Amino acid sequence: MNGAIYERELAQILSGDYDRVSRFISKSGNHSLNIRAFCDHPFLVTRSAGSQGADIIALRDDISVIIEVKSSSSRLINFSEASGKRQEQAERLSERCRRSGLILIYAYRLKSEKGDPWRLFAMDGEPQGRIRLLYNVLPKISTTRGGNYSLQWDHGLPLTQFLEYVTS
Repeated sequence: MNGAIYERELAQILSGDYDRVSRFISKSGNHSLNIRAFCDHPFLVTRSAGSQGADIIALRDDISVIIEVKSSSSRLINFSEASGKRQEQAERLSERCRRSGLILIYAYRLKSEKGDPWRLFAMDGEPQGRIRLLYNVLPKISTTRGGNYSLQWDHGLPLTQFLEYVTS
């Protein structure tokens, strides 16, 4: 499947599309999220075109996050793959977010997962203000011995838990 499909899926969930959120929560098996409360107060979501910036920008109250979407059928994504383009993009986006005081989040969609297929990770940074509380909840992206980033799906924060956190 094309990565844009997953970008749209995540954008619809974060923007509070009630049908999409309901299906997602039902599929994930997590029924503690107050779907109506989240859908009544969702993120304002915009998708970026092309590969110049991040995939999604999500805004809600005083939460502003930049989201890069990755998908794989493997539980591990190494940024050193793809001729190092992922690593370069991560470094570029990370620096831009750090200078702006924003959080760069990587949303990792495991293609074969039956429950909640999304895991979230934060790039190391120094966000200021209340957004730091969210930053502290998110697991950080791993770094290999060679200094390259990697996403280990099993170590990420499930999207359902992220939605519960921002709704509470």
